[in-house]
Amino acid sequence: MALRFLPDPGVIGAIGEDRAARLLEERTRQLARRGTAAPNLAAPVLLLALGEELFGLPLEGAAEVLPSEPPCPLPGSPPAVLGLRARVGRLHAVLDLAALLGLGSQAGAGEHDVLLRPLAGAPAGRRLALRVGRVLASAAPMPLPADRAPPSPPGIAFHGLLPGDDAVIAVLDLDRLLRPYAAPPSPRSGA
Repeated sequence: MALRFLPDPGVIGAIGEDRAARLLEERTRQLARRGTAAPNLAAPVLLLALGEELFGLPLEGAAEVLPSEPPCPLPGSPPAVLGLRARVGRLHAVLDLAALLGLGSQAGAGEHDVLLRPLAGAPAGRRLALRVGRVLASAAPMPLPADRAPPSPPGIAFHGLLPGDDAVIAVLDLDRLLRPYAAPPSPRSGA
């Protein structure tokens, strides 16, 4: 037998027994819904489109999103380094995200540059930016279970689902992806 709490009989007479029962039922349903656990969402990411692929860049790693502009080339730099870009008196090394991920260079196809916050352990003054196809929005993806996730290449922290869309995105691991470009210069041997 279910235990029921009824309101004061004086209140029942004022609103009617049927209405009081409906109100109690509605309140019971509301309280029952409140107990369901919220989905386990990851930290918010900036959604990036790179060709047909979707990537997530941790939002705390992004400082600013700007329309892309031709960078000043750096002779002798690795293929992933497109050049330098100036912003508010500071130089940023612009890196091609497609080349970093091994998707082939898309240097001319990028619409946005994402200026990054300094990485932990990077020398002071070393600023990086990523050239991406498009920046779409921000979202908090739900991590995919390990058995459903595709294999992760270097630079990918995990795969997740976008809420409501069920699109799979690869969330970038900025520390691992940018370590070669953010590390302090090594002392030259024999110098």
